[in-house]
Amino acid sequence: MTTPDPNRKPTKSEMRQGGMVATAVLLGLVVLTVVFVWVGG
Repeated sequence: MTTPDPNRKPTKSEMRQGGMVATAVLLGLVVLTVVFVWVGG
């Protein structure tokens, strides 16, 4: 397997996939924060 060029621009599908991953991570953090506040409160 060849290593991808680090200077290459990501394709639209790659950018969308990365955005979905980032959104999922942010939502997970929000859910954890809400659970901690709810349990602690």
